[in-house]
Amino acid sequence: MLLFLLFLFLQSTSITSHGLPRPFQIPPTPSNVIVKSIPYQCDGRSYTGYAAIPIQQTQTQQRPGILIGHTWTGLGKMEQYRAAQIASKLGFVAFALDVYGTGIRPPTQQAAKIEMDKVLSNLTDFHRRVDCGMEQLLTTTAPNGCSVNASVLFANGYCFGGVMVIELARRNTQNLIAISSFHGELANLTSQTNDNIHSVVQIHHADLDFQGPTALLSFEDEMRSQNVTHWSTIKYGSVSHGWTDPTSMNYRKFEADMAHNNMFSMYDQILTN
Repeated sequence: MLLFLLFLFLQSTSITSHGLPRPFQIPPTPSNVIVKSIPYQCDGRSYTGYAAIPIQQTQTQQRPGILIGHTWTGLGKMEQYRAAQIASKLGFVAFALDVYGTGIRPPTQQAAKIEMDKVLSNLTDFHRRVDCGMEQLLTTTAPNGCSVNASVLFANGYCFGGVMVIELARRNTQNLIAISSFHGELANLTSQTNDNIHSVVQIHHADLDFQGPTALLSFEDEMRSQNVTHWSTIKYGSVSHGWTDPTSMNYRKFEADMAHNNMFSMYDQILTN
């Protein structure tokens, strides 16, 4: 029932609440990062993800891994940019998964909604597609020998990708240290009586998000009721859904940089404490 109500809610929102498309050119790949597209299989279906791997200058070749969840328009320029940014700044092995499938990149927001609804219509399959992305992250390596430390995993997601990473935390994915969701939909798809969240949870929410203020309040109630040890919600004023996405007209660079700096600081604090 809860999932059905979420479908009705998403269908009642305006397509343009996600922001019209905005021209965006991916910055040059940082000199300390290798990037590559990675085809992979999940239950007999083909997907194509994107990896950004730090070029190690020390003897320590295993690095923390981070899974990146894409918006409802599929894996594209924004996720590729964020993967390289995180790999360069934090030294993580970053992998942007693909839950739609190779070649499925909706050209319009109307088409994106159709594809997202298809995936969400089968919650078990949705979770499996995300888990396959995590499995692919764990096998990602570079020619220089850099690989993922399977005991130190993070995840961040945008819009639809926010749902992906929050659900990873709700399902207590093994060795998932922390997640960060940027304008992600917040409804609990699993409707569990006990989320069993052990990850640190960080939510970045727009003051003008189409989900309204009650969505954030409900999520905060969920965190309290499930006795999550470390969680935070940060609301950014006068911004709309998608404000961290440079491919959206809702993009606000100042607040987007602030949100990502908050994420970088949280991850750094976790690793140094």
